[in-house]
Amino acid sequence: MRILLIEDDPSLGSSLQSWLLMDGYAVDWLQRGDQAAAALATHEYHCVLLDRGLPGLDGDAVLQALRAAGAPRAQLPVIVITARDALADRVQGLDLGADDYLVKPFDLEELSARV
Repeated sequence: MRILLIEDDPSLGSSLQSWLLMDGYAVDWLQRGDQAAAALATHEYHCVLLDRGLPGLDGDAVLQALRAAGAPRAQLPVIVITARDALADRVQGLDLGADDYLVKPFDLEELSARV
């Protein structure tokens, strides 16, 4: 299974990528939201892990573009990983089309279970 990780924090991104690789997944890691469209157009992914606060293009815009893209990309599972933990933020992320929402910091075992 191939995962697209979009996370701008170098330490967290590296840790998540290493963890998921140990879990047996292929992981492509981007640090900017404006790189997502090119990656999604050139590779087949089975899941996207998406931070909301990204440079270039924020995670909300990436998610909206993905959901507007039409099948099959519009049906790609997206798990939002973010520090935005208010109820309104969680509801907004899900309303934008996220399939799941994890608030940082989270346990890596929980991430694996959700993936």
